[in-house]
Amino acid sequence: MPIYDIFEHVERQKEIGDSNLSTHISDLTLKDQTPDEKGHLFAMIAARLFFFMLLIADIAWGILTFFLLFFSLPLNLLTAFKIYKLKSFLARRYLNLKRSAICAIALIVSLFSPALGTMIACSYFLMYDKKGIQEVVPSVLQDQFQEFFNPTPEPS
Repeated sequence: MPIYDIFEHVERQKEIGDSNLSTHISDLTLKDQTPDEKGHLFAMIAARLFFFMLLIADIAWGILTFFLLFFSLPLNLLTAFKIYKLKSFLARRYLNLKRSAICAIALIVSLFSPALGTMIACSYFLMYDKKGIQEVVPSVLQDQFQEFFNPTPEPS
């Protein structure tokens, strides 16, 4: 995602000698800045491709979890939820189904806006399912989440 200098147009007006300086950002100011098209296009396509592949894997995970939940429910009903192992298996499948749904929503949004999709997933796991970070989030990103939980004190 490009970072724009919002006051660049003011500096351009100063160079031209325009005395009527405006702090309004025009569309022309943003269009003047063109990043390296090949690198930008490749990064955009690669990000969406990987998010799409993750979405396919997440859908498969959700379907598998749904079938496991569907088949464990009758067993739990037959035993009246008395067997702890079956009850915990059902609860775990339900939690995984919720995680799969949130990940699917975040990945669908990520196909159009990667930053927003990532923010949705991070917000859910940070606010509602902190244990899911160790179970769902890749180990490469877990260190970043741990920084949120255990911030280092700033030196005085």
